[in-house]
Amino acid sequence: MSSLLSRYKKIPFEYRLSIIYFVIGALWILFSDNLAANISDNEGMLTLIQHYKGWFYVLATAVALFFFSKIHLKRLRKAESLARENEKLKTAFIENISHELRTPMNAIVGFTEIAQTEGTTVEETKQYLEIILNSSKQLLAIVNDVMDTSLLESGNSYVHNEQFAINQLMDNVHAYFEPLMKEDVKLEIKREGTDLSIYTDKEKLTRVFHNLVNNAIKFTYKGTIEFGYRIGKKDIIFFVKDTGVGIKPELHKTIFERFKQAEIELANRTGGTGLGLSICKEMLKLLGGRIWLESESGKGSNFYFSMPIDKVSA
Repeated sequence: MSSLLSRYKKIPFEYRLSIIYFVIGALWILFSDNLAANISDNEGMLTLIQHYKGWFYVLATAVALFFFSKIHLKRLRKAESLARENEKLKTAFIENISHELRTPMNAIVGFTEIAQTEGTTVEETKQYLEIILNSSKQLLAIVNDVMDTSLLESGNSYVHNEQFAINQLMDNVHAYFEPLMKEDVKLEIKREGTDLSIYTDKEKLTRVFHNLVNNAIKFTYKGTIEFGYRIGKKDIIFFVKDTGVGIKPELHKTIFERFKQAEIELANRTGGTGLGLSICKEMLKLLGGRIWLESESGKGSNFYFSMPIDKVSA
C-alpha cells in the first residue's frame, strides 16, 4: 500500500488530477445509471433524472476541483515563499563569505608585498609574518566551514570514534582560546572532578566546542565565557555560556539553520561565515547528540549540547 502511495505521489499533479477526474466520472456514470434504473422505468422521468444528474456532476466536480486546486496552490505558494527565503539567505551567505574571504586575502597579499620591500627590518618582517599567519588561519577556517557544510549536506561526513579524556579536551580548548580573549573577558572551565573518558569522534567534538567558544568571543565584550560539562542521568551535557549580547527569542528556532546565521552575521559584521551553528547541529546528529540554547537579548547566551551516557566511562 505504501509503495503504491509513493508511486502515486511521484506522478505529476496534472496527470493525477486527470486520473482522479476520469475515475470519479466513470464511477458516477455507472452508479447513477443503475440508481436511475432502480428508481423508475418511466422514460420521461429517466430523461429528467439524467438531465439533473449531469448538472449535479458538473457542480460537484467544479466544487471538488476548486478545493483541490486551492490546496495545491497553497502548497505551491508556500514552496515559492520558502524558495525566495532560501535564495535571500544564500545571497546573504555569498555576500558575507565574499567579504570574509577578501579580508584575510588582502592582508596576506598586502603584507607579503611589504615584507619583500628593501629596508624592512627583522622585527618588522616577523610582525608582518605573524599577520600573514593569522590571516592564513582565518582563511583556512572559512574554507573548513564551507567544506564541512558541503560534506554534511551531501552525507559524506563520517564518524571516526576514539577514546580520550574529556578534561584533556577541555584544557586544549582553553589553551587555544586563552590568547585570543579580549581584555575585559575571562575564559573559565567548569567540569566534574572525576577524569572521565568518552568514546566518540574527538575531532568533531572539538570542532563543536571551537565554533561555540569562538561565537561567544565574538559577541562578548565584557564579563565571562564559561565552558565545560556535567554528568546527567542518561547523558553527558556540555555547555558554553557567555555574558555577551544575547540572542532574541524569535531567532532561537532558526539560528541553527544553514545560511540563517549568515544573514545575522551580515547585519552585524562580526566576522565569520555564519555556518558555525548549523555545522554544530549536523555534527552532533552524527554523534548521536543534540544542541539547544537559552538566551535573551542583552543577557548573554547559554549553549548546551548532550551525548548519550553509554559513551562515557570512568
